[in-house]
Amino acid sequence: YWHQPRIQRSLEKLKIINAFDVGAHKGETIDYLIKLKNLKKIYSFEPQDIAFQYLLKKYKKNKKIVLNKIALSRDNKRKKFYINELSSTSTFSKINKNSFWLKIKNRILNEKDSIKKSVIVKTLTIDRYTELKKIKNIDLLKIDTEGHELDVLKGSLKSINKNKIKYILIELHFSKMYKNYSKQKIEKFLKKNNFILIKKFKFPFHPFVDSLYKFQTR
Repeated sequence: YWHQPRIQRSLEKLKIINAFDVGAHKGETIDYLIKLKNLKKIYSFEPQDIAFQYLLKKYKKNKKIVLNKIALSRDNKRKKFYINELSSTSTFSKINKNSFWLKIKNRILNEKDSIKKSVIVKTLTIDRYTELKKIKNIDLLKIDTEGHELDVLKGSLKSINKNKIKYILIELHFSKMYKNYSKQKIEKFLKKNNFILIKKFKFPFHPFVDSLYKFQTR
C-alpha cells in the first residue's frame, strides 16, 4: 500500500510501453504495472506451479499480459529451484544458513528450515526469449529473483549491447542470506554496461532495496 505506489508514480513519468516482470510470483508487480497509462504489454515469468496457477486465474483474460511458466537466467537449460515456505522467496540460490536475516525469517515462519523441496525448472535467457518472440526492445526490465539477479542480467547482455533495454528495476539485497551473492557485482555489471542509478525505493524494515536504473547512451 505504500512501497508499490511509490514505484508506480516514478514509472508513470517514463512512458513504459512494454515490460518484463522476472519473478512475477502472484502478480504483485503486475498489479501496478498494468495501471501505467502508456503500457501495452507485460511479459511475466514465474516457474512455481502454485504461483503460476494463481497468475492464470487472475490474468488469463487480460490480453496485455503474456504469462510464461519459465525462469529467466544466464543460459538455456534446466536447473534446480528451491521452493520456500514463503513462496515469494523461492530461489535458485543456495542459502547461507548462518545468515542472521534467515534466522529471523525462520522464526517468523515458525520453521527450522524454510526450504520445503527442490524442483527442476526450465530456464531461458532474455536474449533467447526476445529472439523467439521477435521482441525488438524492452522499456522496463524488472528483476526480483532472490539472489539470481546477476544471472538474469548476464542472460540479457546481447540485448543490452544492442541498446534494447531502457530501464531496469532490480531488487538488491543487503543481507547475507544467499551464498555467492554480491550486490557490488550487480552494481558493477550495470555500471560497466552503461546503466545509471536514478532512484532507490527502500522497503521499511527489510534488508533490500528496489533500484531503478536507466540506460545511458555512449
